[in-house]
Amino acid sequence: MLRWGPGWRGTGAQPIRRTPVEFYTRHARGIDLHDGDVQGTIPGGGVLTLTAAPQGLGTVWYPTQVTLSTTTGPLDTSTAQVWMGAGQVPVELVATVFSGNGTIGLAIPQLSPGQSIIVKWTGANPGDIAGAHVVGTMDALLAM
Repeated sequence: MLRWGPGWRGTGAQPIRRTPVEFYTRHARGIDLHDGDVQGTIPGGGVLTLTAAPQGLGTVWYPTQVTLSTTTGPLDTSTAQVWMGAGQVPVELVATVFSGNGTIGLAIPQLSPGQSIIVKWTGANPGDIAGAHVVGTMDALLAM
């Protein structure tokens, strides 16, 4: 016979303990940027938009380059535009790549949560996987 102790609520799952925001007081500066990789599948219309952005209180990105790729590779004839944006909204065009693939050096200001790098492919091959890899450094808050 299986018995459950007091406090069992049907699943046995326990909530994950959250660290209070007040504990995040140490700053880590100049660490390798992570979470800067995004990818998606090109839909039937040949247009795909991907967004990479810093997330979390105190996180600041200092992007230096973005590498774009599609599974078609160098024979791709799509156009990719790289934008700086606010959330999902493109605001300032940073670069245009006419092969859908390539590496672009970025000379843009730091990005905080709410700001983003947006990449839009047009004329791409439906079914291709397209991706963007943002390189740079970041600052983040650490818990004590």
